[in-house]
Amino acid sequence: MTKVGVASIAIAALAFAFTSAPAWAEKPANPSPSQLAPISVTATRSTSAVADPSAAVTVVDLEQLEKSAARTLDDVLRRVPGFSLFRRLGSGAAHPTTQGVSLRGIGASGTSRALVLVDGVPLNDPFGGWIYWGSVPSSTIERVEVVRSSGSSLWGNYAMGGVIGVVTRAPDQNAARLTVEGGERGSAGTAGWVSGKFDRSALGLDGQWVRSGDYPLVRSDDRGPIDTAGGSGSGNAGLRVQYELSPATRLHFGARGFREERDNGTPYTHNETSAGLFRAGADVKMPAHGRIETNVFAKVQTFRSTFSAVAPDRASETPAADQYDVPSQSAGGSLLWSGRPVQRHHVVSGIDALWVEGKSKEFGRYIEGDFTRRREGGASQGMGGIFVEDLFEATSRLDLTTSLRLDYWQSYDGYRRESAVDTGTSLVDRPLADQHETMVSPRLGAAYEVLDTVTLRTAAYRGFRAPTLNEQVRPFRVRNDITEANEALDPEKLVGVDVGFDHRVSGWTSSATFFWNQIDDPIFNVTVGDGGTVVEPCGFVPTGGVCRQRRNLGSTQILGVEVGTEVEVGFGFTGTLAYLFSDGRIDSAREQPDLIGNRIPQVPQHQGTLGLDFSNGGPWRASAQVRIAGQQFEDDANSRSLGRFATVDLFVARELGRGFELFVAAENLLNQTIENGRAADGLVSIGAPRMVRLGVRYSLDGFSQNSGREELR
Repeated sequence: MTKVGVASIAIAALAFAFTSAPAWAEKPANPSPSQLAPISVTATRSTSAVADPSAAVTVVDLEQLEKSAARTLDDVLRRVPGFSLFRRLGSGAAHPTTQGVSLRGIGASGTSRALVLVDGVPLNDPFGGWIYWGSVPSSTIERVEVVRSSGSSLWGNYAMGGVIGVVTRAPDQNAARLTVEGGERGSAGTAGWVSGKFDRSALGLDGQWVRSGDYPLVRSDDRGPIDTAGGSGSGNAGLRVQYELSPATRLHFGARGFREERDNGTPYTHNETSAGLFRAGADVKMPAHGRIETNVFAKVQTFRSTFSAVAPDRASETPAADQYDVPSQSAGGSLLWSGRPVQRHHVVSGIDALWVEGKSKEFGRYIEGDFTRRREGGASQGMGGIFVEDLFEATSRLDLTTSLRLDYWQSYDGYRRESAVDTGTSLVDRPLADQHETMVSPRLGAAYEVLDTVTLRTAAYRGFRAPTLNEQVRPFRVRNDITEANEALDPEKLVGVDVGFDHRVSGWTSSATFFWNQIDDPIFNVTVGDGGTVVEPCGFVPTGGVCRQRRNLGSTQILGVEVGTEVEVGFGFTGTLAYLFSDGRIDSAREQPDLIGNRIPQVPQHQGTLGLDFSNGGPWRASAQVRIAGQQFEDDANSRSLGRFATVDLFVARELGRGFELFVAAENLLNQTIENGRAADGLVSIGAPRMVRLGVRYSLDGFSQNSGREELR
């Protein structure tokens, strides 16, 4: 291990990566009229009542979460303009490696370009950057904050395109919650949460089990005898403990286990994941000296996935690869200080670091009934940064934001090995070149209240994303399309500008943001050659497939606008509209100039939602939502088109008394066919059909929507 690798671990022993600001937010003594933005603690690292008012922030609150027809967090967040996974298929059936999240359409592969936090701890997979959405129990979520512009100036890696902060209910009261549901195609689930307050300590326990429901993953006219229904089952359980050591000091501890199994549409293809997470830390309030928070966490995970080559008539399949062991572990944390050293200035500063180690072990080259090759690749990464942010109340109407972060990233101890299964003879044994880079991520922002009801805002920023271990060492395939890894990848770098406004009057809020982003060295799955022969670096590619490799392409540019409005129309009804136009195109491509001008794959130019919610304080509540997405391309060459679609979701619930509520929810109510992918041979994979569920919720006396994140007494 290199010296920098040792240094990264040493820093991690003190205070490791990516954690939230103090959970009990300091409120300024004299808030100014310009402080109109919602409190956004988790996603912005700020403890002031305004968390960077120059940023575009959407908050999905508890009531919206409870009235959503969606079962998983990723489907709930599709109501936010610009939120998207790599493919259109939700986490209930999608392969986990395609569940990377992007905002504003900047993503060109399955790795996340946004940081997802749960109470300040990253949910991004340490090996691949994708998100296990099912590992967050729905019963514990209090709200979700979505910051749609680069957060690298505070959070560094992963936050290049924004930050999604999930805030869960604090275990500071005697309360309980239970949900049981079932529905079409074998969908079922149960989720529970209970907490108790004992003098100066508090304890929370939660658990969840979900079966997604099984449905075909290939369009009906393309199916063959080999096609089976796909779906998943997952479970998780968590423990959370808080202890007030003194009126000014709070300690916390948490642990969570997660297990998921998934069928991927043919008898041979499936994957499974097991993971365990630990975290601990302390929050210290110092009168007249600000606050200090320190957190540490560690995660251990194993992953397995099988892949097959399917015959052209889809009557049979042949094993193509068995990734029988993809283990990873990570450790991280941070040390954070926040306070008001000078009047009208709120300062946040800190240091954080992260260490990751991962491997990919697989059998490949299936010949005459047996795998003949054993392949293994692995590497370690260390990264860390220091940052400072100043929120300056320049006047009663003008807020200025300045933040700066310095990061160091290193990939080291990489290797790739290949041997013959029958003899054990070594065929490939080579080290991978070490990589390192230093990144500076600044941000400047301003928010000016031109009227009591209108605030103008603007920001300029720079961000980055380092390649994941998955992109460096793990190949994969989608049916007959093969994608190879690339250990020589450079980090992606983003620069951007936002200009927007927020408008608020009684019963009506609206906002709009114009944005421009340029990404240098974007990591694409670049098409190298067609199947039916040997194509390097993929080896033999079946007829109808293609060979791709992860490569730094050159640059992309994204120009767009996002608009949102919410209006109380009376009689308990509220209407909502959210729309994103994102024109993302390849601006330069050193090795493949014919791609210049093409649209970024898997990103529609137009997407949006229309919603109508009902809640008048009576026993009934309901919501209806229409989600629309325009045409998009499957591949970098823009040769495979995925059609536009519109879906309708519906939720209706009625209180039954004594804490019970009965509900019915329907996703894709009109059973629209959603094209999710298109292979080189024309095969079309599809998203979820109509899914109707019936369920009941129970809340024990003492349950409250209040998060309990007040000041310590």
